[in-house]
Amino acid sequence: MVAATLLWGATFVVIRDSLGGLDPGSLVLLRFTGATAVFAILLRGRPGALSRTAIAGGALSGLLMAGGYLFQAIGLTATKAGTSAFLTCTGTLFAGLFAWPLLGQRPSRVLTAGLALAAFGSSLMGSRPGLSVGPGEWWTLFGALAFALQIVAVARFAPRADPVALAGIQSLAVALMLSPLAGEASRQLWALPAAGWWRLGYLVVAGSVLAPMLQIIAQRSLPPGRVGLLFALEPVFALVFAVTVGSERFVLRWWWGAALILAAVWAVEGRAARDRASSPSASA
Repeated sequence: MVAATLLWGATFVVIRDSLGGLDPGSLVLLRFTGATAVFAILLRGRPGALSRTAIAGGALSGLLMAGGYLFQAIGLTATKAGTSAFLTCTGTLFAGLFAWPLLGQRPSRVLTAGLALAAFGSSLMGSRPGLSVGPGEWWTLFGALAFALQIVAVARFAPRADPVALAGIQSLAVALMLSPLAGEASRQLWALPAAGWWRLGYLVVAGSVLAPMLQIIAQRSLPPGRVGLLFALEPVFALVFAVTVGSERFVLRWWWGAALILAAVWAVEGRAARDRASSPSASA
């Protein structure tokens, strides 16, 4: 899950720079059309992987992913990459709360405290000066809530589905949802400069194939609450990429927020590690 958040953390700067040549809908469509083609090749060597569970789970989680990625891309047209990442973190933390009524998985006290600490850390980065929230931030938050529900959906199906098949159906569902934009996306694609093709390639391979598969593999054993908290590492990585590669600058409170997020993850995962050491059947 940490590897997945590292790959996704770099996408915020890449998406921001890609929106100069592609509109948000076209960018998401091209990402997942390319990912679907990659998954189709991978599935050729996995006969029987396309079970009913994989198809149903992939369709549901793909629908939520489509909303999440589209809203996130729209938000990035009006907000910084770092801000987008931290707001996405705030929304995904709700996965642990959504899993309670939807899956019957009540978060432990330690996990609840960790989610609250990470949410506070995220709040230090998500607002504009004066604590105002603009349209870009609102779009990003809507997308983040869709991602939180997607985590819960994956938790429902991942233990019983082939990871490649589930991720492949997810990508196909996203591509089909946005297929009405295919004409405009094709026109914009062929007008991309060489750098635009490289950015799109990263978003396809790292952000839309590898990272989703790693998430699904992780969710075969991790509950949604801990996955939602581990997603909080994504904006920490995004902050590093935004500063080093994206040439963005952030005030001190953003770094304090990153420190609080790291502390929350450290506390919850440290407790989980101690529980495993003392009792193999225990969980956080």
